[in-house]
Amino acid sequence: MSVLDFGVEVIAISASGVLAPGPLFFINLLYGTRQGARSGIKVACGHTVVELPLIILLAVGLFASAATGQYPGAISLAGGAGILGFAGLQIATVISKRNVQAAPTLGSGKSPFVAGIALSALNPFFLVWWFTVGLKLVADSATFGFAAGIVILFALHIWMDYAWLAGTAYFASKGSSVLKSKYYPLLLLTLVAVLLYYGLNFMLTGIDALS
Repeated sequence: MSVLDFGVEVIAISASGVLAPGPLFFINLLYGTRQGARSGIKVACGHTVVELPLIILLAVGLFASAATGQYPGAISLAGGAGILGFAGLQIATVISKRNVQAAPTLGSGKSPFVAGIALSALNPFFLVWWFTVGLKLVADSATFGFAAGIVILFALHIWMDYAWLAGTAYFASKGSSVLKSKYYPLLLLTLVAVLLYYGLNFMLTGIDALS
């Protein structure tokens, strides 16, 4: 796999976690109404504190157990199932025309940085994403070696968090919401199509490897 192919895969799949509404996103909007884009960057920094060590731990676990060589089928199946699951959540969001918001009291009295840490570490969907979808990305990053793979994966993934959180916080400060845009459902549907492609591709790869 080339760096370009891996980059397209990481960016396309990462969108399932980055752009989906969730507790971190809604607390980011709350802070954004008060502090603008700066709060989004602070929330993203808190998110990074949790996400980078998690990626490293997953990579260490895969390399230590040689899972990338012994269990490629299982990893592909888990990643594919996770992607299809998140695609289903996106479809449900579009159909219901609503978004489930976290209670703003969770972390709203703390700094954006602390809220970013808390709502990442305590968010089960975030952990499930990394232990299924993200695990496949970590495994694929092994193509470039342990250290280089982590750096490439993290660099390709994390900029989306900063751009999305800072951007949506800025719009919140101006009194507008991305969620109310008529283009947001179209964005989610486009994301669903991409997720279905990668999810089915990973599932078929996993089945082929296990057969």
